[in-house]
Amino acid sequence: MVLSDSHKRQLLAFYTACFLLSYGWLFYNGLLFHQLQPVFFTNRLDLSLDLLLLTGIQEFVLQSPGFRWGIDMICLLLPLLIFLSRKRSFLGPISLLTLVFHFVYALLLSSFSHLSIAGFLGWILVPMLFIPSSIRGFYFSMHIVRIIFLVMFFTAGVWKIRTGGLFNTGQMSGVLLTQHAAYLVHAPGDWFSRTINYLVAHEYLSYSLYLLATVAELVFVIGFFTRKYDRWLIAIFLVFAILDLILIRIFYFHWLIFLGCFWFSRYEEPGEEAMAG
Repeated sequence: MVLSDSHKRQLLAFYTACFLLSYGWLFYNGLLFHQLQPVFFTNRLDLSLDLLLLTGIQEFVLQSPGFRWGIDMICLLLPLLIFLSRKRSFLGPISLLTLVFHFVYALLLSSFSHLSIAGFLGWILVPMLFIPSSIRGFYFSMHIVRIIFLVMFFTAGVWKIRTGGLFNTGQMSGVLLTQHAAYLVHAPGDWFSRTINYLVAHEYLSYSLYLLATVAELVFVIGFFTRKYDRWLIAIFLVFAILDLILIRIFYFHWLIFLGCFWFSRYEEPGEEAMAG
């Protein structure tokens, strides 16, 4: 079956739903700008962030509650505007604007909070799919974003080999202790603390989970050679994300947005007649 405009609209709806889930998680945990009420920011070795901070925008974030509310609302409204523009000629420009704004927003939020910009890559990259006016452009953009996600996830597994964590049976126990140290002190008797303590004490059991997670990441190398197993890769990612949320309390569901590229990857490239959209 050939990729069509109907599939593009379906993926756009999926993107919007995933964005709302991700944004809702930030709101629920008090991690939006108007909820943080930041008093300082941190810089890092990042040229794009350095250039952004040279504009002085961080001072508006620190000093103006209205500015914080404004960028939170724009961040929310732009994806909704993409969805509402799905049958209109200005879908491309709105998508490009969303990509740029979310990039700036993610740079700032990662500077004013503990959040990593890596978690916002779906917000930044997936609007790129809706910039081309033709279905063929959408097809190639979708596969570019798919490959980017494959690189991200596969190299995460390679990094565990590179750093030697995969060869350390106590690695997962150390990760659990570091990640949940404060929780273990404040609620030592509840079920979650007992579970974590059990895994820490049985390092080979916890290491087996670490090993399985690494294998799950490395398995994504298959996607570079074939699209045949993309449905399986979706399932592997979902299991990975659920277990990470339960055990590590890391919210990988920001990356659900990418899974649409795997779901629709089985469709074939449109013909030349689709060039005009």
